[in-house]
Parts: sequence; structure tokens; C-alpha cells
Amino acid sequence: MLVKKMGYKRWFLKHLLKEKLLSTILLVFLLVFIGTVSITPLFIGNIFNELASESSSFKVIMSIALFIAGAGVIRAVADFTQSYANEVLAHKITKNVTEEFYENMLEKSQEFHDRIRIGDIMARATYDTRQMNIFISPGIKFLFEAFFTLLFSVSLMVWISPKLTLLLVAALPFYIIAMYEYNKKLRPISKAQMEQNSLLNARLQESVTGIRVIRAFVKEEKEINEFDDETDKLRDINTRRGILSARYYGVVVTVLLISSSFLWGSYEVINGDLSLGYLITYVFLMMTLMMPTWQIGWGITQFQIGMAAAKRIFEMKEREEYVPESSSPIEWQSKQGTISFMNVSFSYNGGSSRKKALSNINLEVPGGSTVAIIGNPGSGKSTLIKLLMRLYDPTQGSIYIDGVNIKDMRLSDLRDHIGVIEQEVFLFSKSIRDNIAYGKPNATKEEIEEASELAQAHEFIMSFEKGYDTIIGERGVTLSGGQKQRIAIARALLVDPSFLILDDASSAIDAETERKIQTAIANVLKNRTTFIITHRLATIKHADLIIVLRNGLLKDSGFHDELILRNIDYRRLFERFSELPPMTTIEEN
Repeated sequence: MLVKKMGYKRWFLKHLLKEKLLSTILLVFLLVFIGTVSITPLFIGNIFNELASESSSFKVIMSIALFIAGAGVIRAVADFTQSYANEVLAHKITKNVTEEFYENMLEKSQEFHDRIRIGDIMARATYDTRQMNIFISPGIKFLFEAFFTLLFSVSLMVWISPKLTLLLVAALPFYIIAMYEYNKKLRPISKAQMEQNSLLNARLQESVTGIRVIRAFVKEEKEINEFDDETDKLRDINTRRGILSARYYGVVVTVLLISSSFLWGSYEVINGDLSLGYLITYVFLMMTLMMPTWQIGWGITQFQIGMAAAKRIFEMKEREEYVPESSSPIEWQSKQGTISFMNVSFSYNGGSSRKKALSNINLEVPGGSTVAIIGNPGSGKSTLIKLLMRLYDPTQGSIYIDGVNIKDMRLSDLRDHIGVIEQEVFLFSKSIRDNIAYGKPNATKEEIEEASELAQAHEFIMSFEKGYDTIIGERGVTLSGGQKQRIAIARALLVDPSFLILDDASSAIDAETERKIQTAIANVLKNRTTFIITHRLATIKHADLIIVLRNGLLKDSGFHDELILRNIDYRRLFERFSELPPMTTIEEN
């Protein structure tokens, strides 16, 4: 996160100036290239002057021709060098911007990622950075080339005939009006193009991710039609931009200037006020202005697109949505695992939501204990765990581990000691070995297999032809739900966490496999604080502490035998399975 605020243009310029060597090489050889282009018409004019002279010399003409050939060689070398430097510069800046954006997205708060569409992030990381790349190469080169060509050529034209150059002064207002109008109309179109492309990306990503739902409800045609509507909008935007580019009349002004200069110059030659050679030089210089005029139009287009892309990347990157790191973090040393929730409240959407996900939670969890969390959907079970992991920070109150406020701990230190097994398991499209060792990349083969055996995963892994080197599909699509969860359990156990969080982690596992996993996990829960979100009665009954949540409130906590007699929410879990003793206290609903 940047400490000092800056605009997206300054941010872009910062990246450009960061590559000083490449920028210097580009500028130096660009000047050499433009200089040789601008000076060549002067040599050609001198040849005509020599031919018109009564004492013309072939030797002089030969010397001038050699100068022109030499300038051509220098121009070719300079053009190659500056083009090469421009290309390398563009790709280095794009690489730096992409890496900065990627790192920034990983640092963003969970709330940010809850609200932002993945496709929108992908569009900015790929399409928008590509548009920035095109603006740098060849966009920046074209703009610099156009500027210095105009500077060099016009300077020579003033030196040859200040009188003829008055035509340029007369045409200058038309140039300025043309560029201003073009730039003004292009800006909103460029912004709309970026946003529509981002929308298309998001829709495509969402459709591919939800392909099973689309097929289950036979909505392929509906999705195709809606996608076609969005692509039609993008086509219309691109067409508007193309029409606008076609209306850029700067080139027409230049053609009229060349014709007028030739006529006026001819009149000057007839009157003896200008030599034929200088007229030819002047006309050639005027013709060299054709390319800069086109380059300015193209460069303005790419500038607007590139800056619209830079603005979108910068604005998303600069959103102040981070879980802040402590400026002077306290090292967590005791590792006893005692957890305290003190008056903890939390609302989503940065606390702006009227409904609190958690309200005034006060809870003391002894180190090394197993805590079962129960409650209806929306009661705040997962939110409580997310606050412990600092995916979010409480709206009010504090959470302490062994007496240390988790806000005062390093995020990496906190999360390194938490192993999480979620209900919706996410696996990477890598080998099984890489997925298990994700939290501990340097783990040995023996450590990986030991964790797999504890998670009852080793047997089915070895049934695959490539064993632990088997590549699973995206999100582990080639595995069953139970297999994915067992790999996730092995992944959590491998890092040997001080805290273990199981969010209904055995929901997709059959009863026999669950029994084996529970037996295996029981061996590694010693001296480890564990939170289990589950509705499985066998697991709940054997917890050291059971907490009951309802609508974000901590309704009760205690042991199974206590809660079954006094808490109606807890009692309802068991009523359908067995006959229960009468309640000692009836809660109000």
C-alpha cells in the first residue's frame, strides 16, 4: 500500500521513469533517427542546387549522395535500436504493473474479494495491462517521434523560408481544434470500452464456473443470447471509436498545407526569392509532417485507451481495503493457545450493514481444548472463525490469543499457526503432492505420506497410476467430495498448526471413512486448540466446550450434558434421534 497518495498518471509515470536506462536509450536513438530523417531532405535539395549551378560538379553530388547513404544506414541502426528498446521497456513495465497488481490483490481484505467479481479482476490484470503495453510500444514512441519530427522539420523550414512557414502558423489553430475535439470525444469511448470488456470477462468467467448449473437448468441458449447482447454492445463501442478515428482531419490539413506550400514556393522560385533546391527541401520537409500527423492521431487514441486502462488498474489497486499490519508487532511466544473474544461485534460491508453478523460475543477458550460451534445457517459460525483468522477485523471489541491482541501480531505469524479445513474445499490444478505440501513446500516425502495416512487419504492416492504425482483438475474436479476433503485435512495436518479449524470438514465423507478420520484426528488434537463447525452429534458430544449461536448472539456455552437440559437450540439437534430428559429451563424464542 502506498503511503503517499498519487494519481494514476503519476503512478504510470513512476513506472516509466523506473526504467531509466531503457528510457534514455529509447530517447537518444529516437533523436538520432529523427535527426537523420529530417536532415535528408536538406541533402536532396543541395543536389538539385548543385545540378542547377553553372559550375556543378559530379564529385560534389557524389559526396552528397554518400552523406545521404550514410544517414540512411545510421537511421536504420537507430530505428532498430529505439524500436527494440521501446519493446523491452513496454514489456518490463507491463510485467512490473502486473506483478504489483497481483501482489496487491492478495493483500486485499476478504471483504474486498467478497464484493469484486473475479472476471473484473482478471480483465484488469490481463486486457487492461495489454492496453497499457500497446500505449507504451509503439504509442509513446509514436508521440515522441511525432513531437521531435515536428520540432526538427519545422526548425529547418523556418531556416529555409520564414515566409513560407507562415502557412504552418495559419494552420496551427486547425491542428489544435482537431486534436482537442478528437481527444474530448475519444475519452468516454475508451472508458466505456474498458468497462464493457471487463463486464464480458466477468460474465464469461461466471458462466464457465457455473457450467453445471447452466446445464442442469438447460439455460445454455439463455446464457448465449445474453452474452451475444453484451458482445453487441462492445462491437458498437468499437465501431463508434473507428468512426471517430476516421473523422480525424489533421491529415487533410497537412495535405492542403503541402499543396499550398508548393504553389507559394514555386512563385518564390520564379521571382528568384528561393532556389529550386530549397523549394524541393521545403516540400520534402512538409511531406515528412504527414507521418507525425497520423502518429499524433493514433497516439492520442492509444493514450486515451492506455490511460483508461491505467486508471482502472490503479483505482482497484488503491482501494483502501486491507487488513492492516501492526507497525510494531508483538511476537507470540507462549503458544498455549488460549483464545479470548471480548465484546466482539461484526457487520459486513465495512460495518455499514444494519444487521450484525455477530453481536457482543464474550468467550474464553482454554488452550488445547476442542470447541464445537453449532447454530442455524446465518447464526455467525463461519464469521466467528474468519475473525479469528483476521480475514476480517471486528467492528467492535477485540480477540486475544494468550493475552496478545491479534491485531498486534504479524498476520503471517498468526495464520502460519492456523490450519483450516473448509466445507467447500479448494484445490489447485497441480499434483496431489503439491496440494498437500502447499503450506509446507519443503516437506519431505515421508512427512507428506504421514499426514495423508492420518487423514485416511494415502490408500486412495496410491490407487492412482501416478500416486502423489497425479495432476488433479481445476478445483480438484477429478476427485470425489470425500477425497478432496481428505486431501484438505492432510494439507492442514502437515503444517502442524497450533489451532485447527474444521468447518463441517467431514460432510462429504461416508460414515466409515469419517470414523477413521475422527480416530486419526483425535491423535493429533492433543495440545492443539480446535474449533469444529458441525452438526454431527458424535463429534459435538465429545467436545470440551460447545457454544451455541443464534442470529449472531452467543446464546449458551458449556458441556453436552448441561446444554441438553437448558438450551432449546441445542436440544433440537437431538430430539429427532432419541428421547430426551425434560428441560430444566425453557428459553424464550
